[in-house]
Amino acid sequence: MFEAIKNFVIDLFESHRTRKIGFITGLVAGAAILSIGFFNTLFIFLCGTIGLFVGSRFDSKDDLVEKILHKLDEILPEKIQRW
Repeated sequence: MFEAIKNFVIDLFESHRTRKIGFITGLVAGAAILSIGFFNTLFIFLCGTIGLFVGSRFDSKDDLVEKILHKLDEILPEKIQRW
């Protein structure tokens, strides 16, 4: 029984994968909006998007921390800088 369900789910995601992911995302977003409200849901998705961006930068072996520290050194006055 579990093997049949597993095969069904695998087959489901192999054919038209992006449509199904979009459908599931829409269902989750709709349920979140109905249960916790629009602006709370918007904030959660915004935080998730920022997390996805930062995570993808770390995965790409981009030295994100050094870039952030370098940008802060440019913006902050000399008294506050690290060096």
